[in-house]
Amino acid sequence: MTSLWLSGCATIPDAKQALSEIKTQTQPVTVVTAKQTLPPGKVDQALKKLTSDESIRTSLAEHLRVEQALSGNSLYADNKVTMLFNGELTFSHMRQALEKAQQHIHLEYFTFEDVDLGGITLQALLLEKLAQGVSVHLIYDAIGSADTPPALFDHLKAAGAKITVFHPVQASSLASINQRDHRKIMVVDGKLAIVGGVNLSKTYQSKGSLRFFSKQKLPDLQQANWRDTDIMITGPVVANIQQAFLAHWDAAQPLDTRGFFPTLTKQGGQFVRVITTPASKRKNTDSPYYLALIAAIQNAQHHIILNSAYFVPTSAQEEALVNAADRGVQVSLLVPSFSDSTLSMHVQRSHYSHLLKHGIAIYEMQDQVLHAKMVSIDGVWSVIGSSNFDYRSAGINAEIDVVILGNDTASLLESRFEQDVKNAEKIEWQQWQERPLWQKIKQQSSRMFEGML
Repeated sequence: MTSLWLSGCATIPDAKQALSEIKTQTQPVTVVTAKQTLPPGKVDQALKKLTSDESIRTSLAEHLRVEQALSGNSLYADNKVTMLFNGELTFSHMRQALEKAQQHIHLEYFTFEDVDLGGITLQALLLEKLAQGVSVHLIYDAIGSADTPPALFDHLKAAGAKITVFHPVQASSLASINQRDHRKIMVVDGKLAIVGGVNLSKTYQSKGSLRFFSKQKLPDLQQANWRDTDIMITGPVVANIQQAFLAHWDAAQPLDTRGFFPTLTKQGGQFVRVITTPASKRKNTDSPYYLALIAAIQNAQHHIILNSAYFVPTSAQEEALVNAADRGVQVSLLVPSFSDSTLSMHVQRSHYSHLLKHGIAIYEMQDQVLHAKMVSIDGVWSVIGSSNFDYRSAGINAEIDVVILGNDTASLLESRFEQDVKNAEKIEWQQWQERPLWQKIKQQSSRMFEGML
């Protein structure tokens, strides 16, 4: 589900310098509701309700100003966020949303396959909607969907769907072949969106478990169960996700955007911010989520939980985690024990000794393939999206990540994290130090390739 064979190292911004510069550009936090932009006094009142802990509240307020400057997007209030903790649940909600579509369907995915949505395939459902007069617009990544039979897209095109291929593999685009669209986005009628880590991939339809596989032999990952996380969103912030989709659309295929941005009403009480990362990065602020996450870790006061399908931290990311742990923040990481990238697993494990030495808890998921990308800090700041904790997400791929404020979402993520940890192996310092020498050499030597992962 990743394209780690592509050549070329990521260009990573200097986080210390970039964050120092951005802090001089911060403005008061802007909150947009379904009806208006809140005046500063009401913004402060709204944010105070997020937590009763004054230290967390102070650090959060500071971080939100930095995050706003980096992302260029306001916080949106009045949203409803529904957690979708696996591919099956995501596909079920996708089917329900697609069946209700009346005007337009937008899908942007790294891997685009004809998945079973629970009794009907994606292709069949999209063909039904096209026949009903619903517009269907698709963006898929040329590398991520390289194994998808062309007939799928041909049938949809013949029925009237419009399709953009992100950075197709051809002579004119070879210079950008390493820059991939890693986003996972669905927007229906401009009113409902689903984003996160779940691809339109048939791997999510498997019910197999890794618990019966020997650690000495890589299991068939296409047959194993994949653990992932998506979110479904309704409310004013959906307009930002719609804009993110249109930003990747092929300008040579003009779209009639009337109706793409309907009036959005209050759906819930959650504050949400969308952070998009472009595939082509020329300056520090072109890696907004990478920098925003480091800033969030630097501002953490009590605890951090983190999932990443590919854990290949940059020096700045690792330093932020270690510094947090050194100042008393409880840091817990859930990472894979198996992956479709053996090299990334070696690099992942090469970082364990340093992290464990500073008291960071590391768990490897045993019974499923971990593909989720999630961070939650201090029970109030959480993020779900497509970005991994690695170089590709920091400096190469196009990504989309969604910040959700409040205890409701954080509590759900913490509860799920605790549930996942029960099926994980905790890496203990003494045991890790006693691993065979050949493993240490293999893991450490793999570090020379981490800039490509």
